[in-house]
Amino acid sequence: MLLVAVRLKHLFRGEDEKDSGGAQLYQSHGVASKKYIELASAQAAQGVMLPAGKLAVFDLLKKTDPQAKLLKEYNDSYKKAYGVEASTFGGYAYDGFHLIAATVKKGAVTPAQIRDGIEKGGSMVGVSGIFKMSPKDHNGLDLSAFEMVRIDKGDWVIVH
Repeated sequence: MLLVAVRLKHLFRGEDEKDSGGAQLYQSHGVASKKYIELASAQAAQGVMLPAGKLAVFDLLKKTDPQAKLLKEYNDSYKKAYGVEASTFGGYAYDGFHLIAATVKKGAVTPAQIRDGIEKGGSMVGVSGIFKMSPKDHNGLDLSAFEMVRIDKGDWVIVH
């Protein structure tokens, strides 16, 4: 946010963003929300790059992406229920619920059974990525869960 603030200072003065040092600004996946662009302003956020969960760019994904269908359905359902686009933050809860529910449906009832069931559950396509949990990996996601994006004219562009 500091570099965006520096950019804003230069923009308010009518200066070119190159006056802020011209450094490429990278953010974390935590700002992969249209609200970030809105609050920073499209002009100040121009060119910012970050790894984003695919929900932010689901409409730009290839139809063959294993998450594409789920992400569209999730966003459409969320938008219908709440009147706004879905964010990745709600997707975390959605994924967690579905990981637990799949295990409980198979008969797990104790915390240890649920943990063991999630670890042995195979893969699950979720909002956040394709989960493959194990006893040694309780994150379950790899880098394929992200797309590198750049903000361009107030919207996301996938960087290849």
